[in-house]
Amino acid sequence: MTERILDRLDSTALMPPPGKNTYEDVIIRGEAKEIELANIEKSITTLWQVATKDESEDLAPVMRACVFNLVIFTESDEGLEQATDTIAKLTWSYPCRAIVLIARPNLPEDSMNAWISAQCQLPDPNGMKVCCEQVTVEGSNLAMERLGSMVLPLLVPDLPVILWWPGDPTLQGPLFERLMDTSDRLIVDSRRFLDPVCSFKRLAALSEMRYRGVAFSDLNWARLTPWRRLIAQFFDPPNMMPYLSHFEDIVIDYEAPGKESEPNFSQALLLVGWLGHQLGWKEAFSLQKHKYNASLIVNAGGKPLNIKFIGHNDCCEESGGITAIKITATILPENRAATFSIKLKQNYEQVEISTEESSKPPRSRALGFVRRDEVALLSEDLAVVKHDRMYEAALALAGKLTG
Repeated sequence: MTERILDRLDSTALMPPPGKNTYEDVIIRGEAKEIELANIEKSITTLWQVATKDESEDLAPVMRACVFNLVIFTESDEGLEQATDTIAKLTWSYPCRAIVLIARPNLPEDSMNAWISAQCQLPDPNGMKVCCEQVTVEGSNLAMERLGSMVLPLLVPDLPVILWWPGDPTLQGPLFERLMDTSDRLIVDSRRFLDPVCSFKRLAALSEMRYRGVAFSDLNWARLTPWRRLIAQFFDPPNMMPYLSHFEDIVIDYEAPGKESEPNFSQALLLVGWLGHQLGWKEAFSLQKHKYNASLIVNAGGKPLNIKFIGHNDCCEESGGITAIKITATILPENRAATFSIKLKQNYEQVEISTEESSKPPRSRALGFVRRDEVALLSEDLAVVKHDRMYEAALALAGKLTG
């Protein structure tokens, strides 16, 4: 059974005592080696020289690969472990130079440390082992600005720079701005926003103004892909298209967190941004929140359209995820009314799709629904080489709808 040489690095492997591991350990056993800050690039060169040398010792030949630079910022050991695991899983499809920055509030003042590790896959049918490098740099709070300045010299020239901020991004401050100034793409996950209303406003403003040259991505947008496709299929038949300009109400159910947490309906808000951009809606009355629920009114072709977000607490693992969509529409001159519904079943593996149209029997069917992990969502985002104009337009409208 084929396994990765480095499935993932635990916190002990990531931060070994100085001088404990050799470059051979990095390649053969997937361990991390502490290196001097001033010699990071030199250490990378030495690492691959050792890897080439090892080929003569009856080990699988190593192919070093890199299609872009991936910069990741995290603030916890758990975040570091998840980032390392994700990088390892991306190696086959998207080998890269990964630079992981981790904030350490408890480190001594202005303190910084660095490690180097290799992400490798066991040989393919041709006997080649695909590898790429990961540089991990930790810094104290006082060293945050210096942490950002270290990235530029470590980037592989002439390759795109992707900044992935897995947690709740600050979207401001010296570190964020320095990293954005060197990036071609920013990837966030709005499901992790602690204050989705403020974060959407800020993210939309950055996308439209200061960082217009940077491509913006959101893992929540990738999660919306199946929902957007299912909604579009309702109106594919020519006789159903007229309903698009006669929406009256939209209700979106989503998974709310426990009582102690702020509800995050960013996925629902982003879906409304997409619909609104496609159908030419304008903001009318900004978002109003009440505990886990929220409502807003948009101007849909001169008519008010009521939209509600209803929070439930049924599946903690899917917190923030959409569970149902219901759209009602009426074409008054023709006296036609219809309700379009998509509901995620409790097993979270199927959706029930139904259409109820006046004077016609209801139509419904069940389809499979695949929940994708973070690696699959990232892969979808990384497949978009340039700006995703559809997402950026949906983000812009979502930012306006929050008030």
